[in-house]
Amino acid sequence: MQEILRSLKVKYPAFWQDTFAISHIRQQTLRFLLFAYCGMGVLLAVLHFVQHKNFLLWRVLFFTTLSWTGYEMLRRGVPFKRVGHFALISLCLIVLSTAVLYQQGHYLVTFQFIFVILSAGFYILGPRWGLFYSMLSVLLVGSVFFLDQYFPLEIKIQAYAVDTYALTFALVYNYLMLIYIHYFFFKESELANVKETTLLSELKIAATEARDLAAYKTNFLITMSHEIRTPLHAIIGGLDLLSFENSKEDQVKNLDNVRFSADILSSIINDILNLNDIEGNQTKLNKKPFQPGLVVTDICQKLKASADVKGLALKLNASPESGQFWVMGDPVRLGQIVMNLVSNAIKYTEEGSIEVTLKAERVAQHHLQIFFNVSDTGIGIPVEVFPYIFEPFKLVNSGMKKQYHGTGLGLSLAQRLVNLHGGRLDYKSQEGVGTSFFFDFAYPLTEQPVVSETLAPEKELGPLDIRVLVAEDNKMNAMILKSFLKKWDVRFDIVDNGLAAVEAMAANDYQVILMDINMPVMDGIQATQKIRAFENSEKAKVQIIALTATSRESLESGGTLSLFDDWISKPFHPQILHAKLATIAWITRQQ
Repeated sequence: MQEILRSLKVKYPAFWQDTFAISHIRQQTLRFLLFAYCGMGVLLAVLHFVQHKNFLLWRVLFFTTLSWTGYEMLRRGVPFKRVGHFALISLCLIVLSTAVLYQQGHYLVTFQFIFVILSAGFYILGPRWGLFYSMLSVLLVGSVFFLDQYFPLEIKIQAYAVDTYALTFALVYNYLMLIYIHYFFFKESELANVKETTLLSELKIAATEARDLAAYKTNFLITMSHEIRTPLHAIIGGLDLLSFENSKEDQVKNLDNVRFSADILSSIINDILNLNDIEGNQTKLNKKPFQPGLVVTDICQKLKASADVKGLALKLNASPESGQFWVMGDPVRLGQIVMNLVSNAIKYTEEGSIEVTLKAERVAQHHLQIFFNVSDTGIGIPVEVFPYIFEPFKLVNSGMKKQYHGTGLGLSLAQRLVNLHGGRLDYKSQEGVGTSFFFDFAYPLTEQPVVSETLAPEKELGPLDIRVLVAEDNKMNAMILKSFLKKWDVRFDIVDNGLAAVEAMAANDYQVILMDINMPVMDGIQATQKIRAFENSEKAKVQIIALTATSRESLESGGTLSLFDDWISKPFHPQILHAKLATIAWITRQQ
């Protein structure tokens, strides 16, 4: 959208701003007025020279000089409003001198000049100054008339009789000039309206194209995320199976390295989708009890291996308060912010250290203010990069031959998530020295200490007495699920589309359905709606878990998340799936 607007600005530079078109017309009108009075002055000067009226000759030359001065000021770039005031003051002086110098018979020319001031004042300087100069010119003439009638004054300068030739010339010239000023102003106004209408039309087209492009981008990201996550689920699931079945120590490290790379790929996909959801105002912060200190500590422990590979020291300085208090907030979003900032610091640091500081301070009785800072000794940020440091897909180049690779989403996502918390992400940086990113925001305290859930190691996952229906169209993902369910002694059936899931549920009894969303014939949402509409209330209330690559936010924004009893993201952790199935099995036995 910004590129489209810039192209329109280049195409219509004189009519881009709302007030620029009318300013252009006023300036051109003023230019014509000054030039016209220069011409009028020269012709009158010739006439007075022929008639040997020296005083009037010098008077005309004086005002002609003023007109030419205004014209030159305008040509040299002096603001047209300043020149407009200069020109109207000069016209008021002409009105005053005409009223004082000439005897009876001068009124017609004087009133013409007043009308010129009235027109020029309104057209050039707008209604406020137009009214001011119009009243001023009338006041000057009225004052001269009043003084002449009630306080006769002797004017030392000779009062000249009206010259027929000069009067006729001034009347005709002023009349033609007034006509042309009105014609020119309104003709240019119509032209400006045409150009502005054209601009608005192109802006509407550009806005429509931008909306279509944004919708296309959103649909593309959603589709691609599903297409990438589906095979990624199979990769991670296969790695989990290999880790479970293969206990050779020499292969465990290799499997862990591959799994780590797969997790990074999954994180990149999540960053893209999270940024898209935030831009679409689809992201909402969840609220659950957690300890900020534990979240930051866990992130730093996970990233320590990446720092060690580069020979960097990753230090964490956390105040005791950060691990003592329980707060109500979204630990996942806080983890994303910290993960992106620390990962960025590691990426742009070749030697030295990364220092993570977390301080917590109790505010009043019910809030905990956290202060987070991550500092590195990396390449720093060039000054020219500062204006777009938080724009997505922007990468910092060190100025050396090496290019630092990445998606360019880390800082953009971190900033948006901090803003979502009501805080502000800020930074200090010096190129070649290092960078610090910092933010702070408050969490409400909670008195309920919650014992964090610990997932059992994969090899300790026991058998489950439960019957499960799996709706999954991807054969590889179905094979992974089948392998895990067999290991847990789960009784299960697998179908490859939503319609088959509805028919299977109608014909059999299941305690839980693992429902994919994007499937052929009938998708998971339609299938769930069909099942919820069963006349058999027991079957309609069956536990349905959305096991899908579709993000939770997308389901929430579409109003379909409430159809499901739970949600698990692909690629899933076997421990999470086992825990949810175990809970449902236990609840079923209690009924």
